Amino acid sequence: MAQLFMAQESPPAGGAQFGQIVIAGLMFTAVFLPLAVFVLRERAGKRTVFGRVADWMGDFSGLPRWAALPMFVAFLSGMSALIGVYWDVPIHMELGRDEGPLANPSHYPIYFGLMGIFASGVLSATLATKNLPKRTFKIGPHWKAPMGSIQMMATGLVGIAGFPLDDVWHRLFGQDVTEWGPTHVLMIGGGVCVVLGLQLLLGEARQVGATGPIVRLLGPVLAGAWMMGASAFLMEFDLGVPQFPMLSQVVLVGLIGAWTLTYGRLSWGPGGALIVVAVFLVTRASFTVIPLFADLHVASLLPYLAEAVIIEVVALAMRNRQGYTFAAFAGLLVGTAGMLAEAAFTQWLMPNPWPSAHLPLFVLFGTGAALAGAFIGVWQYQRVEETATQVPAAGPRHAIGLVGALGAVVLMSAVAVPQDPEADFTADVRLTEASAGQPISNPHGGGAPRWVDATVTLSRPDLADDSVWLNGFAWQGGDFFTAPLEKIGDGVYRTAQPLPVFGQWKTGIRVHVPNRMMGLAPIYAPADPAANAPAIEAASGSRPFMSEIEFLQRERKSETPAVLWTVAYATVGLIFAGMWALFAWLYAGAATARRREVSVG
Repeated sequence: MAQLFMAQESPPAGGAQFGQIVIAGLMFTAVFLPLAVFVLRERAGKRTVFGRVADWMGDFSGLPRWAALPMFVAFLSGMSALIGVYWDVPIHMELGRDEGPLANPSHYPIYFGLMGIFASGVLSATLATKNLPKRTFKIGPHWKAPMGSIQMMATGLVGIAGFPLDDVWHRLFGQDVTEWGPTHVLMIGGGVCVVLGLQLLLGEARQVGATGPIVRLLGPVLAGAWMMGASAFLMEFDLGVPQFPMLSQVVLVGLIGAWTLTYGRLSWGPGGALIVVAVFLVTRASFTVIPLFADLHVASLLPYLAEAVIIEVVALAMRNRQGYTFAAFAGLLVGTAGMLAEAAFTQWLMPNPWPSAHLPLFVLFGTGAALAGAFIGVWQYQRVEETATQVPAAGPRHAIGLVGALGAVVLMSAVAVPQDPEADFTADVRLTEASAGQPISNPHGGGAPRWVDATVTLSRPDLADDSVWLNGFAWQGGDFFTAPLEKIGDGVYRTAQPLPVFGQWKTGIRVHVPNRMMGLAPIYAPADPAANAPAIEAASGSRPFMSEIEFLQRERKSETPAVLWTVAYATVGLIFAGMWALFAWLYAGAATARRREVSVG
């Protein structure tokens, strides 16, 4: 398998070659030209193959034609995209940046998956010719579509737009190999948020009479799909190369767990939260197949099991109450007992466990995130039920859900951006030749093998004593290695495993200090002419800790004007924020059909 991923000495660090852009455009046309023909024929009232399949699937599932086939297509497309993502990130960890977007085999399932997600929304809107919900979205003079269809199309469009925008980003700012790169967030976020459209589409289908065991089971199953998709943002933590502070992981775990499990429990009843976790664990297992076959790193996971049990117990104790009081108790217990349980799981499952010394801080932020998630989950469930039953929910309709949403935004804004290390923070590194190296899964880049052990003396021992992690680190030389340093004296540490300092390896000492400071003392990196990055020779001496992003993303173009960075980040942020605003608007609009109908009469 190693030959499949072989790279040149210095792959291109900017955008794709023109020929690859043309091929990607042809692939796009091959998918959407037949789809356009289907739209024209179906809306003209002519029979189509997709229409016949949709009718058959509707009869089998109990769903209307505009929900049955699109849900199936969205599921297959989402699985394809996520399989590609869980394949793609380990490739970048072990082998560095791409020769081009089509040179990386993992990009194909991602690309086709995102196109399929958008196509599922188009299918739903096109098939919506009869038996529609009372509140629809007007596309044209004679074309109305369910609100869920619009959500699916919009999120799919955001995901697809991430591909060309990613190429533009590379040309302006250099390649970005972090999962949370701005355009990567658009692709992943746009792709996984199709589930929110499916959940609303299910509520609209129930409104027009969809019933049966499949329809009922889809409530917690879709919540599990949302847990599966949203948890993709935790992948770098799961793999051991997070480029953002650990509090980001804590906040995301609390937010995702409380949101999805609350929704799943409310939509099914007793056992609903456990179904959500089961869907999550089964689907995550499928993402390991290709990395295992390719001898790449496999992402671990936090299982959300404790949170599921907590929500089940809280729901039973509160006699299945479904409002924001339930959300408050569920969020508090998930944020405290649930986060403590996950902290225990990290000692066993995570490459970077949550240190016990910082648990009070983690519980504080985890509780805030879990409360936000539970409030959003109840808000979403109530809007879906209002859509399905046409009966307004008791209590406040939007205010507390908005508090949850704003709380999530504030928490992530507070913890996501890393802080640079202090200017005088240095490491005195003494290298000795190691007697043996470590096995390399996919060797590439050449160079005479050289492995070293490092003794590291830190200028600020107090920072190391309080660190979230302090690791020896090496990546992109054909594998990925990270291991905590062993303390041998006051401010003096030793690498627990030999580190490679040859070929394409990029090697250093990583430190993360609460709450957000992340630094790296470089030990070795090759010259990278395409990225205009000089070599860092592996020799003993003092090394200043630099911002991690300067080393982990050597491809970034430092000469790009700051105003261009600002405009680019603002543009991507507005697209992402607009997607979430549309989610809230469509849900609120679909849920007000009865009230609007009465007021008009």
